[in-house]
Amino acid sequence: MKVRKEMEALSEYANKCGWLISDIDEPNQTFTVTMKSPLDNEVYILEVCFSDYPELPPILEFIDPTTGAKGTRNAYPSGTDSFFHKRQPPFICNPCSRKAYREFHPQGVHGNWKMIGWQENAEASSLINFDGILKAIYSRISNEKKYECQRMA
Repeated sequence: MKVRKEMEALSEYANKCGWLISDIDEPNQTFTVTMKSPLDNEVYILEVCFSDYPELPPILEFIDPTTGAKGTRNAYPSGTDSFFHKRQPPFICNPCSRKAYREFHPQGVHGNWKMIGWQENAEASSLINFDGILKAIYSRISNEKKYECQRMA
């Protein structure tokens, strides 16, 4: 119910930006958001898994629009900083992304962060709900200084 309310509140902004948001897959607790970079027209598909949200951060995973493969470097935008982290496997490096936590994934770089209370982490900034998270991702792929106009590949 909380996820549905957050997505409804975001719908006007999503429409303005041309995002395609799938229906919520309740059994798998997921939805996808398709965004296009206005800089290079590259399409990015983000799968959001919200199991145990908001107690735990969501699992944010990009899907390759050509192959459908999840979590590959070719699925992720390439940025100029570590937000789109280039480790293998790639991930969003922010407290809003469960894959950034070592307690969730052995390749997670943040053993110093705790998933419980993630929204209180100062590094989360405004990325404490789907509105903030999705807008931050879109702003990255829309910013010439933060987006390299290419996939990680």
